[in-house]
Amino acid sequence: MLMIGCATNTDVERLEGRLDNLHSSHETMKKEIKELNARLEKRQRHGERMQELYAEQDAKFYELKSDVRKLSGRFEETEHRLTGGLKELSGAVDANREKLNGIHDSVELNDERISRLTGYLGFDSEEKLKAAVGSPSDDENASKKLPEDKLYSFAKKSFDQKNYETARDAFEKFIETYPDSDKADNARFWIGEVYYSEQWYEKAILEYQEVIDSYPKGNKVAAAYLKQGIAFHKLGEAGNAKLVLKELVRKFPKSNEAKIARQKINRIE
Repeated sequence: MLMIGCATNTDVERLEGRLDNLHSSHETMKKEIKELNARLEKRQRHGERMQELYAEQDAKFYELKSDVRKLSGRFEETEHRLTGGLKELSGAVDANREKLNGIHDSVELNDERISRLTGYLGFDSEEKLKAAVGSPSDDENASKKLPEDKLYSFAKKSFDQKNYETARDAFEKFIETYPDSDKADNARFWIGEVYYSEQWYEKAILEYQEVIDSYPKGNKVAAAYLKQGIAFHKLGEAGNAKLVLKELVRKFPKSNEAKIARQKINRIE
C-alpha cells in the first residue's frame, strides 16, 4: 500500500506539473494571439486609410478633369469670337483688295518701264536677277504635298528650328490627313509642346489632355501627364500640379517620367 501510494503521489505531481506547463503555454499563446490581433487591426486600419486616400485622390482628379473640360469650353468660346473677328477682318481685307489690285496694275506698268530702261542701259532684267538669286520655298504649300513620313519630319524639323507656327500647322495637317497613323499621338503631343514653348500653358494643358484621353495606349501618355503637371505649376496652380504628377506616378511608377515627377512633387510647395 505504501508503494502504491508513493506511485500515485508521483503521478499526481507529474500531472500537476504538466497542467502547469499547459497553462503557461496557453497564457503565452493567448498573449501572442492578442498581439497578432492588434497588429491585424492596425493593418486593417492602415488599409482602410489608404483606400480613403485613393478614393479622395480619384475624386480630386476627376474634379480636375472636369475643370479641364470647362477650360476647353472657354477656349472654344474664345476661338468662336476670334473666328467672328477674323471674318470681319476678312471683309475689310476684301474691301482693300480692289485697291491693291489697282496699285498692282500700276506696279506692273512701272515694271515694264523699268525693264525697258534696264535693257536700254544694259543691266540684267529683274527676272534674270530672281533666277540667279532664287526664291524662298513656300513651307505651308510644301507641307500639304508631303507624304506621311516626310510631313511628320517636316513638322518636327520646324519645331526644332523654333518655327512654331509652321510646326503647329504641319502637325495639325498631319493629324487631319493621317488620323490613324501610329504617330498621330506624337503629333498631338508636339502641338502641346508648341503651345508650351510659346508659354500658352492653358492651351498646352488641353492638348496634353487630348493625348491622354484620345491615345491612352500611346507612348506619349506619361510624357503628357508630366508636362501637364509642369504647365499647371507654371500657372501657379500647385495643387493641380501635384495631383497630375501623383496620377503619373500611380499609373506609370517605373517610367522615367515618374522619376522626374517624384522629384518635382518634393519641390512643389
